[in-house]
Amino acid sequence: MSDLLIIDAVAAEPIVEPAVESSAGPISAPGSRTVELPLIRETTVKSRSTLGEAWYRLRRLWSFWFSAVIVTFLLLVAAWPSLFSTRDPHYCLLQDSRAPMGPEFPLGADFQGCDIFTTIVYGTRASITVGLLAALGTTLLGTVFGVVAGYFGGLVDAVVSRITDIFFAIPLILGAVVAMQVVEKRNVLTLTAILMFFGWTGTARIARSATIEATTKDYVAAARTLGASNLRILLTHVLPNILAPLIVVVTMAIGGLIAAEASLSYLSIGLPPDVPSWGKAIADGQTVLKANPGILLWPAGALTVTVFAFLTMGEAVRGAFGPRVARR
Repeated sequence: MSDLLIIDAVAAEPIVEPAVESSAGPISAPGSRTVELPLIRETTVKSRSTLGEAWYRLRRLWSFWFSAVIVTFLLLVAAWPSLFSTRDPHYCLLQDSRAPMGPEFPLGADFQGCDIFTTIVYGTRASITVGLLAALGTTLLGTVFGVVAGYFGGLVDAVVSRITDIFFAIPLILGAVVAMQVVEKRNVLTLTAILMFFGWTGTARIARSATIEATTKDYVAAARTLGASNLRILLTHVLPNILAPLIVVVTMAIGGLIAAEASLSYLSIGLPPDVPSWGKAIADGQTVLKANPGILLWPAGALTVTVFAFLTMGEAVRGAFGPRVARR
């Protein structure tokens, strides 16, 4: 501790005496006036991890909670549709064709006599299932290709990048249309696999860029110096540090893949006719749009709200993982 300047109560000249640290209170010297020193407290700032900081910022966004409520409700409907409709989605009577809204048909009936509300409820399961599985699959597939290309570089990067460019040049819907015409059996898993096959390229490019950036860090160089294997470096140092962009990608992709499933079902080359689908309901409703627009508008509205909710959540997640700004 530096010397403390103390003014003597009697002497006219200031005298310099060594500071005495006392645990009992203020610092003093014999024959001198007591000098009170301000108490300086050490404050520690608790640092958050990337995920912790993102959650701290995410939970303060109203758009996240708004979309989270809608998504949670949609997941509940997809998991237990019987809680919301007791009717069989395949039970249709022609005598009920275009029935108006009422106690028996809350949203009316389509031209085949099927309950529109029940069709929408059970169609949620197919759309959400395809969207979630395809988003997870494209993220996993794209991450593998992107990480391998970004980490090893050289010839591996060149080959993987050219393969990515070839698939990137094929539009998702066009590729899925051609592939669905070839497969013998159409179901949820088949459609999911085809969307994965043509939809991984965007994730691969993001994962490659993030991996190249992560491999330039000092901790990766230190791990290599210590003799860590490539697999250990990838699992311990690279993947945890590229999770942020991957989480954003998978969240944003769900809405687009749900819309892709509805588009294929609208063209009658998506899910089979015995599986309730919003795209198929929209296609059926367009034939009687002028006579009964509700047959088309209700499933179209359900699709719009679902895609909007997932895209809004994706935007909120992207903002939470974005550059940190100083807060007062």
